[in-house]
Amino acid sequence: MLTFLKNVFKKGELRRKVIFTLGILFVYRLGAGITIPGVDVGSLSRSDATNGIFGIMNLLGGGTLERFSLFALGVSPYITSSIIIELLSMDVIPALTRWRKEGNTGKKKKDRVTRVLTLLLAALQGGVLTYAFDTSYNILVDNSIWSYIYVVLIMMAGSMFAIWLGDQITQKGIGNGVSLLIFTGIVSNLPNAFLTTYDNLVTYDSGMWLDIAWYVLFVVVYLSIVVFVVFTEGAIRKIPINYASSTSVTMRTREQTHMPIKINSSGVLPVIFASSVLAAPRTIVSFMKTTDVTKMINTIFNYQEPIGFCLYILMIVGFTFFYSNLQIDAEKISDDLKKNGGSIPGVRTGIETKNYIKKVLNQVTVAGSLTLCIIAAIPIITPIIWTQTENASLSLGGTGLIIVTGVALETVKQIKTYITRKEYHGYIRK
Repeated sequence: MLTFLKNVFKKGELRRKVIFTLGILFVYRLGAGITIPGVDVGSLSRSDATNGIFGIMNLLGGGTLERFSLFALGVSPYITSSIIIELLSMDVIPALTRWRKEGNTGKKKKDRVTRVLTLLLAALQGGVLTYAFDTSYNILVDNSIWSYIYVVLIMMAGSMFAIWLGDQITQKGIGNGVSLLIFTGIVSNLPNAFLTTYDNLVTYDSGMWLDIAWYVLFVVVYLSIVVFVVFTEGAIRKIPINYASSTSVTMRTREQTHMPIKINSSGVLPVIFASSVLAAPRTIVSFMKTTDVTKMINTIFNYQEPIGFCLYILMIVGFTFFYSNLQIDAEKISDDLKKNGGSIPGVRTGIETKNYIKKVLNQVTVAGSLTLCIIAAIPIITPIIWTQTENASLSLGGTGLIIVTGVALETVKQIKTYITRKEYHGYIRK
């Protein structure tokens, strides 16, 4: 670890990239701690921004929503708009489908459309959140229409500024900017969450040492889950690929490589989407009068209840298969292999190669979906079978843990690749 950090700060250009990234993240966290002017902080303390769909947005923003900060929306509108554009690119809107096949030029066009949709979604989400919180908790000092517009405009500006900060990290820093903003928000809350969990689990009486033992066991289990998530995030299935290469006019050789397919190629999106779909109806009915219908909706869509839990697991599995096939286009890979003289040993090029890749992808996705289900179910099942953790503010497993480990692994991988590339570059120059 010390050697890795030494190598990071020893390289001049890499050191500048890391310092730039840390500086941008500091600016983001600084804005995340500033409440929007005109919002009553005292009323916010009574609000509940940790349940339902608000809880998901609060998680992705690193606690920005519960403070109604300048970055209250975070990058949630951008994530939503990106998913919508990707879905519409699947032969729904011809222009988007065409741009998807145009490479970098088409990507730039899609990015512009995504930004416009992000702004519209930020206006919609900001308006709904401001109205919902003000109706329930009277968070606005002034309830005039101009106060609503003022707060929503600040939330829109904050969301777009957060996306711009993420772009700066991607272009001039190290790692994926948007992912690192989410990562920083979640990690920044971990120390306080561990301390709060300690206060909830440990009571200073005759059974204090037993409570401390339970807390130590809790931390050990938490770290074990982190190791499990790290292992699953790095697990891949290698498909061997042979490429024909000419070394002379008369002699041809075969170069073998492999195509890696991650067990969890869809990332954390299936868990976020499943949580959002279940949380949306409960969030809507929470602002209505309590009736038999609202009680039934709360029961059906609550994943801590048997019916809601089954729906939650089924949605995670379904979304995992959907996103995996969206991320890995078997037909495009098959065409690229054919154009570049590549083939899978024992499989004919063309339609058979496409079917083989789809078959392997679906087999791997079965393991990936089960892994996501286990990780997502841990914080739901644990308090039932381990009652000591019922009041723990730090849940075992869940969406945040997958995001943190995934982003951390990807960023470290990029840094190691950068270091290796620079070392080889220096060697060649000599």
